[in-house]
Amino acid sequence: MKSRKMMKSKKSCSIQPHTCAYIPAELLTQILAILPVKTLVRFRCVCKSWRSIIDDPVFVSMHLKLNNFNSSKLISLEGLGPDGYSGCSLTVRNANTFRKTGCVFKSSERYYLLGRCDSLLLMFHPNTHEMRLINASIRKSLLLADCPILPCFGFGPEFIFGFARLSQDYKIIAISFESIERVEPRQTRVAVYTLSDQQWAIRENGLNIDWLSFDRIRGPYYVCDGAAHWLAKEVGPGRDWRPTYLVSLDFDTETFTFSEIPDDLDNFDSSRSLFLLGESLAIFCVSFRTTRIWVLEKKSGKKDWTLWFSGRSSRDCLDLFYRRTHVITRVLYYEGDGGYIVYEKQSYNIATGQVELLGKFMSRHVEYEKYSESLVLCNGYETEDMSSSHLS
Repeated sequence: MKSRKMMKSKKSCSIQPHTCAYIPAELLTQILAILPVKTLVRFRCVCKSWRSIIDDPVFVSMHLKLNNFNSSKLISLEGLGPDGYSGCSLTVRNANTFRKTGCVFKSSERYYLLGRCDSLLLMFHPNTHEMRLINASIRKSLLLADCPILPCFGFGPEFIFGFARLSQDYKIIAISFESIERVEPRQTRVAVYTLSDQQWAIRENGLNIDWLSFDRIRGPYYVCDGAAHWLAKEVGPGRDWRPTYLVSLDFDTETFTFSEIPDDLDNFDSSRSLFLLGESLAIFCVSFRTTRIWVLEKKSGKKDWTLWFSGRSSRDCLDLFYRRTHVITRVLYYEGDGGYIVYEKQSYNIATGQVELLGKFMSRHVEYEKYSESLVLCNGYETEDMSSSHLS
């Protein structure tokens, strides 16, 4: 009797590994789609059927939507050495404290962060003009082909990185402006890199850029709804020094559009910063009296600015935002107790008006983005493994 029980138990154990074969493919896909990236990378080695599911572009897109970003983490590119130019490191930090939680890589060369889309970071080496796409969540790096547009008079092209929704492809748009005394544009050269082809293509006709009437405000761009967005102001004597227009570059049509931003008349002397509030564009206005947040929302088929928050200003808020309009720094928003904004290695609580220094992180040169995870670059590309934490 004892031996029969043991035989039954062994038989049941031998069947258990094959029970996954009876799970419907749709249910298995849904289960895998909510798992972390590191788990999915290991599960690719379980069997061919699991690997085919995880490597499917449709699954990669589904997983990205279900795991959009980790709101408690930042990915920061930090300069090394006393001057900040002796190398760099790509570091994962806690958004609340800036405390280091992991290191993606270290390099003796100085790289710059040109942009982020989903989990991909576009990095640039100023001396060699080398560009890489990096997925920090899976520690993969893709070296891009050389851009056909070279720097002109010491000024390199401007690179804009994002995702084209219609073609379902990642794009890098390189734009070079040649001007006479930097006033009137003389020629625009444009090249576009697509991740699916891994090649650059010259756009002979350029883009519909009207830079005679508008001057883009220096600062980072924000990718939302298949387009890159900046703040801009009108050019000419007597014009407002503050941004008054939103400039958008659509990645599918590769065309620019211009639209007005809220007048915010009560905050006549306010500074204005662009940022992302969830999946929507938002503008943070700071004056000596109030702080306001306007959100671009879709109503009746059209997009319009809606006042999302209004509160009293504070001296700390003025010192952080209003007096630093010359600083080129990304503004990031996080949910929390009333919501808070990360700017210049400090956090601003919009409900209480309090400003706090994020830990003791005092690197002189730092560029940061929200940390997100995806399987992009996991398969189908000749990538380099960054698990050694060093970039060659």
